[in-house]
Amino acid sequence: MSRFVAAAALAALLFAPVGAYAKTFPVPDDNPIATVSIPNAWEPHEYDGGVEGTSEDGGVYVAVEEVNAKDVGEATGDGIEWFAKQGVKIDEKSIKTQDIKINGMAAFDMDMHGVDKDGPTHVSMTLVKTNSDTKFLYVYLWGSDKATQDNAKDLAAIAESLQATK
Repeated sequence: MSRFVAAAALAALLFAPVGAYAKTFPVPDDNPIATVSIPNAWEPHEYDGGVEGTSEDGGVYVAVEEVNAKDVGEATGDGIEWFAKQGVKIDEKSIKTQDIKINGMAAFDMDMHGVDKDGPTHVSMTLVKTNSDTKFLYVYLWGSDKATQDNAKDLAAIAESLQATK
């Protein structure tokens, strides 16, 4: 009998809807320009303009928020300033940029390394073009290289869940 119960429990886990493991958030909450799903284990919560969460192991922070900007340059400058205010010192020599696509949406990615209060850190800031001419999505990622690698599956799922609205 216990084998049957174990098999039934395993089947329930395998065939459970993915939504049971992640919550989809509008970004921003009022008049959204996009949606994103963040795993429940990351304890996501909304804030003014976006949503954020921290990996279950506490090693990676991710945030997705709306930003009003006239161009990519203005928006990326604001993002770098935000990291500086959080105590992250970016190694300017480590900055790598590239144009990418996320779910068919054009995006500009800045990947860099630096130091925070816990030591060496990996930072990524991706600016995603939405269906609005003056609104972008910031996707912030902040954590150690190891934590980023350890949470790669969840991070990929978060990125794949991004959808523009309107």
